[in-house]
Formats: sequence, C-alpha cells, structure tokens
Amino acid sequence: MRVSSNQILEAGVQSMDNSLADAMAWQKKISTGKNYSKASDNPYAVSRGVRLDFDVARLEMYKTNQNYVASTHAIAQSQMGTMIDELIVLKQAFVQSQNGVLNSTNFKALKIQAEQIRDTIKSQMTAKDATGNAIFPETVNNVQIEPNVTVKSGVQFTDAFNGGTLADPTQSDFYTKINNFVTYLDQRSTGSALTNSASTIETGLNDIFDRMTTAQQKSGGIAAQVDISKEAMSTIGTEMAASASALLDTDLAAATAAYTRSQTLLNAAQAMFARLQQSSLFSKL
Repeated sequence: MRVSSNQILEAGVQSMDNSLADAMAWQKKISTGKNYSKASDNPYAVSRGVRLDFDVARLEMYKTNQNYVASTHAIAQSQMGTMIDELIVLKQAFVQSQNGVLNSTNFKALKIQAEQIRDTIKSQMTAKDATGNAIFPETVNNVQIEPNVTVKSGVQFTDAFNGGTLADPTQSDFYTKINNFVTYLDQRSTGSALTNSASTIETGLNDIFDRMTTAQQKSGGIAAQVDISKEAMSTIGTEMAASASALLDTDLAAATAAYTRSQTLLNAAQAMFARLQQSSLFSKL
C-alpha cells in the first residue's frame, strides 16, 4: 500500500489539531472549575445540576424564613417572660390585699404598685422590635420553614391578650382584668363599694396568667420546631451541594492528568511534523 506525502502531512496536521483541541478543552475545565460549559456537553448532567441548584436556592429561602420566625418568636417570648414576671407580682399583691389587717394606706400603696405594672404592661403590649414591627402583630402569616411544614410567623396580639388592638389595647381582656384589680385596690383604699369581688379578681388574674404562659409555650414549641428544621435543611443542603458539585464541577486531578496527556501528545505530534518537514521526502515537494 502506497501512502502519499500529502496523506502523511494531513495526518500530522490533524493529529496536532486534535491534541491542541483536547488540551484547550481540559485547560478550560481546570481554569473555570466547571466540567461542562454548555448544556450540549452533557444534557442530563447540566439539567440535573440546574435542578439541584434550584433546590439549593429553595433551601436558602427556607433558611431565611427559619431565621425570621426564630427571631420574631424569640423577641415575643422574651417580652412575654417579662410580662409573666409582672403578673406574678400582681398575684402576690392580690394575696397581700387579702390580709385583714391592711388599712387604707396599705391598699393605696398596693394600688399604686398595680397601676404602675398595668401601665408598663400596656406599653409592652404595643411595643415594637428593632425593625419597627409590632412584637405582637394583629395579623400573622403562615411561613414555610421546610417542604410541607408551615408555622405562624409570630405571636398574634389577640392570641396573647384576647381581644383589643394595637391602637387600643385597653379593650383587651388581658388589660381589663389587670385594670379591674387596680380598681378593686382603689375601692378598698377609699372604702367604696366593690365593683368586683375578691374571688372574681383572683380568677381574672389567674386566667390572664394562664393565657400568657400558654402563648409563651406555643411560641417556644414553634421555636423548637424551627431548630429541628434548621438541622434537617442544613443536612439536605450539604448533600445537594455535594451532588451538584459532583455533577458539574471539574475533577481537578483527572482534568490535570488529561491535560498533561493531551499536551504530551501535542508536543509529540509537533515534533513528528517538524521532522517530516525536514526530511528529503518533503524537501522534494
């Protein structure tokens, strides 16, 4: 079989082109860190990688929601904790008020103390957080913290205080029962007829105390649920990121070896072509 000089020349050029193209492709994978530069390189891997990236982005959304819910409930729990402490003081004041040896001056002192706590609690009911949002908003949203799991974004005003509004918290059952106690102490200090009996006042204070502790416990339950979701989503996020990386990112060790091999073949092809050019066969062309 006869091989023409043109065939040998074309084979040498083709070999150099192929080796150069391979070397450049591997060099691009190494420099970009991406195994595929376009969808046609590997449609399945790229589409699957895009899907994983989308899922990771959704997990970031869940993370943002989790942080928001955790923050709002933490602030609300802290506020409710303070208010529960104040209610305990009111309950203690009620016990003192049932001491048969108290005189009008004593009742007046208790009334002043209860009045101060009432006014403090009123301001706490309508207080705002550092972002300017009400700690106990009149409406709350259902926030998704993981797939198919939603929780309340905060502690709703009426859930904690039973009625009333941010504009007029005095209409709430919570405020009313505290104010009834203040009125009771005032009437005892002046000897006036009692609007409410001692048992009614005691029942009222117990009711709002139980309501507040229940609201705090529910909020704490949501916070605990958020913590569990954070751990679960963090694990899933790590797994998804690893899967996307395995599909789309360059294996630097393998790419470097392939690049070195292509570069070696290119150097060999160039050397061979140079020797062919210098041979007598080509010098006669």
